[in-house]
Amino acid sequence: MFKKQKNPKFSDVILQKAMKEIEKLLKELENEGKDLTQMKLKKYQKTHHIDCKCRKCKLANVKKDPSLRGLREFGFKVYVAELDQED
Repeated sequence: MFKKQKNPKFSDVILQKAMKEIEKLLKELENEGKDLTQMKLKKYQKTHHIDCKCRKCKLANVKKDPSLRGLREFGFKVYVAELDQED
């Protein structure tokens, strides 16, 4: 979503924008009647698909280590109740 910049001021601006978006999301959840007292954040990382044939994915298949696959995106999943969690 954002390119990585070396400028610390630019990083602060990105962090502030992300915090505003998270705050807006949580307010929307609260307005929908969700109970935020049981809210949990779970970090996730999305990698290339298992059928990908790029160099990193071929190496991951040879070494049988899926963590070597190319990272595509990362973020957080928000769970607001016990029933929301994935198995």
